[in-house]
Amino acid sequence: MSVGITPNPILQGPTGATGPTGATGAAGATGPTGATGPGGVDAINAQTGTTYTLALADKDSLVTASNASAITVTIPPNSSVAFAVGDLVNVIQKGAGQVSFAQGSGVTIRSTGATATAPKLRAQYSSATCIYEGSDVWYVVGDIA
Repeated sequence: MSVGITPNPILQGPTGATGPTGATGAAGATGPTGATGPGGVDAINAQTGTTYTLALADKDSLVTASNASAITVTIPPNSSVAFAVGDLVNVIQKGAGQVSFAQGSGVTIRSTGATATAPKLRAQYSSATCIYEGSDVWYVVGDIA
């Protein structure tokens, strides 16, 4: 004879709405592996010119910079491109032209680069992530010089 266990309706078990396989659990629709969970980059934006200003469409994406000459990536003020706090933009130097980051009007860049407010990617295939803190303050972290 087996004894059945009646689940407590107040608590959610492993397969409940918030459990590992539930709607908001690890494998659920909004969990880490679900349809709206975090994943890779949303898109790749290939840039081949010598200047580029980040756009809202670059959020959670990868901007590739490929040119033989130096490339300047400008981070615009929030008044012209309304990034949200915590937004990320990834940038990679595909070409030989060194990528440097420039502050748009009123923007502050913070980084460990030799020029903290105008960091550069170190070499071809180096990458960095631009992280928006809010109030026109951005962090640029990665393989920078």
